[in-house]
Amino acid sequence: MRFIFSVFILLQFVISSCTNPARQDQPNVYYDVLGFVKQQIADLSVRKPLVRKAVSINDTRSQQHTREINWSRELALFTQADINKPALRTSYQITRPDSLTYQYTLKNSADQLTVQSLIVQVDSVTHQPRRIEAFLQTSNPLYSSERNLLLESGPTGGQWRVNHYRLSGFQKLPYFDKNSFLVEGQVN
Repeated sequence: MRFIFSVFILLQFVISSCTNPARQDQPNVYYDVLGFVKQQIADLSVRKPLVRKAVSINDTRSQQHTREINWSRELALFTQADINKPALRTSYQITRPDSLTYQYTLKNSADQLTVQSLIVQVDSVTHQPRRIEAFLQTSNPLYSSERNLLLESGPTGGQWRVNHYRLSGFQKLPYFDKNSFLVEGQVN
């Protein structure tokens, strides 16, 4: 019995040592856009600020002032602009036009990755993102789309908060006309 218990303990030790904690906790290669956007979604959901929102689909336009926005859905495309996934660690060319700008461009345009480019401009004091721009593109035999994203933020009420966002682009299905869209929000 003592032998079986010793073998069990040894086996547990071997199995637990096979996982590489350094591999699991690797630091982000790219700017953590997802972390920032999730933090903003949580803040906006609690605060419920007044938003002047304009929506345009093809030639139909509407504008409203509202506090009732599902921020997870409203900023969902920004969460899709996350390029800090382990499989994408070597997929983007990193350039720094200046000390406050991070620019990521897809290395091989033949890759079928959605995020084609991402630019993050940070504040010189807080290093929080002042401006996030992304270009997303999807193309396959059933569907094609392009999305241009812009998120602007700054200090408001003692905290760093989103103050403007813009989503524009188009969706195209075979045999149908292209549908263009624009969603723009000014957060007060």
